Amino acid sequence: MIKEFIGTGKTIEEATLAAKTGLNAPLTADVKIEIVEMPKKKILGLFGGCDAKVKASYDDGRKEKKTKPKSKKKPVQEKNHVPAKPETEKKAPQVKKETAHEQINDSDIDLNYVCSFVKTIIDSFKVEDAKITANLVDGTVEVNVECDDYGIIIGRRGETLDSIQYLTSLAVKKSTDKYVRVKINVGDYRAKREETLKALAVKNANYVVRSGRRYSFEPMNPYERKIIHTAVQEVEGAVSRSVGSGMDRKVLIEPEGGVRYNNNNRRGGNRNNRRSSSPVQADPNREKRVDRADIPKFGKIEVNKD
Repeated sequence: MIKEFIGTGKTIEEATLAAKTGLNAPLTADVKIEIVEMPKKKILGLFGGCDAKVKASYDDGRKEKKTKPKSKKKPVQEKNHVPAKPETEKKAPQVKKETAHEQINDSDIDLNYVCSFVKTIIDSFKVEDAKITANLVDGTVEVNVECDDYGIIIGRRGETLDSIQYLTSLAVKKSTDKYVRVKINVGDYRAKREETLKALAVKNANYVVRSGRRYSFEPMNPYERKIIHTAVQEVEGAVSRSVGSGMDRKVLIEPEGGVRYNNNNRRGGNRNNRRSSSPVQADPNREKRVDRADIPKFGKIEVNKD
C-alpha cells in the first residue's frame, strides 16, 4: 500500500524535510520525492506568494483491503402488526480513563528510533559529531544533544529547537498511538532560558507594581508562558494573564487592582495640551505699542551713489 505525505515550507529543502518527517517512513524504505508546487515570492513583499509543496511517498508492501459495501434491506412489516415497545437500554457504568502518562512504559517507546529521528534532522543542518541520548523520565521522553555548534540547532530565541521538539513529538505519537511529551535539551539551553525568563518576570513585575502601568512580553510558547506566570505569582501586587491566540499568544503583567496610568500618557506627553489649556494672560495696565511716523518701519537703508 502506498503511503504519502505532503509537506510545505518556504523553500524546497524545508518542504522536503517536512514531508519526510510527516511520512515517518522506515530508514530502509525507498522514499520518493515529488515537487507538487514551487514557492512563489510575494509581490512587493505584501501580496500573493505561496510556500513550496513536496510530496513524499513509499510502498510499505502491504495489500490494501477492499471492503464490500453492505446492502441495506428494510425489514418487511406484516399487516396489523403492532411494533413492540423498545426496551430501555441500560447504560454501562463509565470507567475512568487513565492519563496518557500513566499508560506509557519503557516497552511502549523505542528510544533508539527517537535518537535516530533527531539525528536525521540535525544531520540536515550539517552539524558534525552530534551525540544524542534519550531517556524516559516520569512519562516524558528527555532527549539530550551534545555537539560543538549549538546556535544553528537552537535558533532565534529557541524557535528552531522548539520546531525539532514538535516534529519529534509527532513522530513518537504516530509510532506509539499515544500522547507522549518530548523534551529536547541542547547545551543546557532549557535551564539557562528558564533562569533568564524568571529574572525578566520578577524585574518587570516589580516595574509594574512601582509604576502602575502594564507590561507585555513578546509571543512565547506555552512552556515559557507557564514559567512567567509562576514567577509573577511570587511578586506581591502584580498579576499576569495570557492574551492573543495561536503563535501570537503572549503574557501581560498588570498591577493588582487595575492599571493606574496608561502607557500612552507618559511624562511630558501632554505638554502641548497643558499649554493650550492654561494660556498666558496679558497685563491690562501695559501700554500698547503704536507705530511712530518719525521712525522708519524697516530701519535706515543706505544706497551707494557710485
